[in-house]
Amino acid sequence: MSDNEKILHMEEIIKEYDLAFDKKLEEVAKDILSKKDVRLIRLSGPTCSGKTTAAAMLVRTFEKEGKRAITVSIDDFYFDTHILKSNSKKKGLDGIDYDSVDTIDLDELSRFVEEIFDSDEVHCPIFDFTRGRRTGYRAIKIGKDDIFIFEGIQTLYPEIADMFSKHSSAGIFIAPMTDIIADEKRVNPNELRLMRRLVRDYKYRNTDPRFTFELWKNVRKNEERSIFPFVETCEYKIDSTVPYELGILRPYLENILKDIKEEESCYSHAKEILSWVDSEDIILDTLIAPDSLYKEFV
Repeated sequence: MSDNEKILHMEEIIKEYDLAFDKKLEEVAKDILSKKDVRLIRLSGPTCSGKTTAAAMLVRTFEKEGKRAITVSIDDFYFDTHILKSNSKKKGLDGIDYDSVDTIDLDELSRFVEEIFDSDEVHCPIFDFTRGRRTGYRAIKIGKDDIFIFEGIQTLYPEIADMFSKHSSAGIFIAPMTDIIADEKRVNPNELRLMRRLVRDYKYRNTDPRFTFELWKNVRKNEERSIFPFVETCEYKIDSTVPYELGILRPYLENILKDIKEEESCYSHAKEILSWVDSEDIILDTLIAPDSLYKEFV
């Protein structure tokens, strides 16, 4: 097979996967619509699971079915940074634990949720991360049949799930759930998410991989404590493992991990990751459609 034939073949594989993933979301959306009175959707999942892209896809799918859907990020309900720092200090923490439910203004979120059912206009706070505070509100005119998709890992927290359970709602959990076999080595979903995050944070947030490796320890602790125990509260579960993703990640990972030295704490983990991708054929990210799930990471 020539190089050009390989590219065409891979393009076809990528298109087939994207169509299959779109179909999964379409089936979920249609099932939610069959329940008629559902207006609130909790879209959750651990870091680098594909929540943001899935939310956009769901909006388009609902629109095809004649329903308007509005995405709301739970991050917009954070307390201002000076409050978060004060609360962390009281707990004896040096930094802000953004993954704790205590960082969310539950009263404000409750007010917003109730406003959906009591008014024809809702007011969603806007949180500016560069300023570390709420900078205002966006007013949204709504119809009585509009659907709200609340996106964020925090929607799994019992305090927030209980708030939504007062109304007819649905929960969607998205995450990589399938291992990938790379040169007879098994790569589990948590490692796939770390690899995605290493690339995403380096490319879009200018984050050194050493920092991402260090941060990952606390990320995983919180996931095991505050996310995965509550997955069963979601009626729908979507596997976002992309079977060819190691080939996409390979050139990025080889570039950003190459300078990690043997004496550094993350060296063995970085070396293991590189061993998983070094046998994979490189897949150019230019083959990925702009609205594909994987564009969220590369």
